Amino acid sequence: MRHGLISRMVVASGLLAVIVGGAFVVVLFAIEDVRSNAHKWRHTQSTIVAASTLLRNVDRLETALRGYLVTRDTRFMAPANAAQAAIPNGERSVERLATGEGKAQSARAQRLVEAIDEYLRRSALPVLNATVGGGAAAAGVQRTLAAERQVDAVHSAYDAFRAPEDVRTTVGNAKIAAAQHRVEVTAAIGIAAAMLLILVYAGYVTYVIVLPLRRAAAMANQLASGDLSARTPEGAVAEVGALQHSLNVMAGSLEQSQDELGAVLAEQAALRRVATLVAREAAPAEVFETVIREVGLLSGADLARMERYESPDVVVGVASWSREDAPELSVGERFSLEGASIAALVQAARGPVRVDSFADAHGPIAEEAQALGIRTSVGCPIVVDDHLWGVVAASSRSATPFPAGTESQLAEFTKLAAFAIANTEKRTEIAASRARIVAATEDERRRVVRDLHDGAQQRLVHTVVTLKMAQQSVAAAQEDDVPALLTEALDNASQAMAELRELSHGILPVVLTRGGLRASVDALATRMPVPVANDVTANRLPPAVEATAYFVIAEALTNVAKHAHARHAEVAARIVDGTLAVHVRDDGIGGAVSQGDGLVGMADRLAVLDGELRIESPAVGGTLIAAEIPLDGAAVEGRG
Repeated sequence: MRHGLISRMVVASGLLAVIVGGAFVVVLFAIEDVRSNAHKWRHTQSTIVAASTLLRNVDRLETALRGYLVTRDTRFMAPANAAQAAIPNGERSVERLATGEGKAQSARAQRLVEAIDEYLRRSALPVLNATVGGGAAAAGVQRTLAAERQVDAVHSAYDAFRAPEDVRTTVGNAKIAAAQHRVEVTAAIGIAAAMLLILVYAGYVTYVIVLPLRRAAAMANQLASGDLSARTPEGAVAEVGALQHSLNVMAGSLEQSQDELGAVLAEQAALRRVATLVAREAAPAEVFETVIREVGLLSGADLARMERYESPDVVVGVASWSREDAPELSVGERFSLEGASIAALVQAARGPVRVDSFADAHGPIAEEAQALGIRTSVGCPIVVDDHLWGVVAASSRSATPFPAGTESQLAEFTKLAAFAIANTEKRTEIAASRARIVAATEDERRRVVRDLHDGAQQRLVHTVVTLKMAQQSVAAAQEDDVPALLTEALDNASQAMAELRELSHGILPVVLTRGGLRASVDALATRMPVPVANDVTANRLPPAVEATAYFVIAEALTNVAKHAHARHAEVAARIVDGTLAVHVRDDGIGGAVSQGDGLVGMADRLAVLDGELRIESPAVGGTLIAAEIPLDGAAVEGRG
């Protein structure tokens, strides 16, 4: 680009202009030479004509005078007088023209004029003057041989003057011819050179600009028609070369973008296939097999496997894929994480990893890779609900590493796999929770039946029997036994009422149904061995929400009383964004485990209302049991 097309065209055009201009200058000089020689030739011709005219006038004068002297005819005097009158002007013309021919020619002209003047003075003028005086006088004047000699002297002077002029004319003609020849040759050479230079210039422009641009245009047409592999040869100069390079770079970029777009579309199609399986809640095995197949195909791997962490030291293969010409990775087999492996590295890094060589690695997974000819591998973790569930690994038997974006491809599929696993686990947990609720409900029903049968029912039966005995005593007129029987019946009825009241308390407290959640928490606090702060701001709630919140609080306070060794507890319940948030906090020893029966029961009750349970219980620092119960737009009363 340092010497661009503009500078090159300026230089080439300037060179063409200089050469063509020089040729025309040479032609102009030659033409000027022709003009100069022609001017000299014309001057010489004018001088010759003037001298010849002057000589003719002298000869006419001499001829007229001689005719008059012989015939005495006065008609000869008119041409004689005309000739004599023209001679002075002729002499001046010859002298003036001779001045431009040089000193020598000017001297010759001067001698010619002197010879003519001598002839006029001694011969012609006396005869003319004699004719004016009368015929007698004229007849007396005789021409002598001196007049002829004088005319001969004039002719001699004319010849002396004419000879150089003739030579000059001959030389001038030769010079004019030579100059004309030079003009013709120079013009022909100039025209030929100009045409050649124009052809060279046109060829240069064609080679440097037209042909490269034509190739670039053809490449642009190929690109426009969809052929992104089109390229144009580079090597043109300046801007055209830059244009060729830019077109090739653009075509390469478009081709790369097309490949990348194809890869993105293929990846999206694969993700869509997996997402469809996840959305229709396909079996985990089917999802795993689809995920590992799509991962292998998209990443360009030879083998791929999904592994699940059974323990911190062991993984088990749950799904695998391999190309037709590649061996299969084992599924169902357990592997120790000893030595080098993608699973061990992912467990340590908690993120994507890659292994560029298993050549010097040890361990069961590394030995399997060596046996199958695996050279490089890349892996990504499967994280389900913030815990490491497993890993997806893609492997190649080629020494070429996987592309830089392979980890991100795997991550998208592991997210879908994690979602499918989480859904499966949620469904399993919900099924188990519902089963526990059904079992607990059945157990509670049986307890109520048993308590009714063994307690209140027996009391009421005894009461009925006692009343019948009293009735029979009245009928038999045994009045002394009636008061005792009635007293016994009243005692049995009172005990039955107490037992029924106690039984109903076990199902749902009266204080809750009558006073709401805050009043029921106050009632629970009175039975606690430690002070309980009541920060319940929600009063009346839907019955199901109120009962679930009560049992969560009751179970949490029971755990505080039994296990926390706390000095203080706090209960809070408020409505936040359509959700009842319940917190039970204590300052006890902590360390509560979510697998306890009471806490599992809490989670089951909350699951019925789509609620969530969260437990924070470090080894030191107390325990927080938090529950969130959506209200689903139900009408509530409250101060919060």
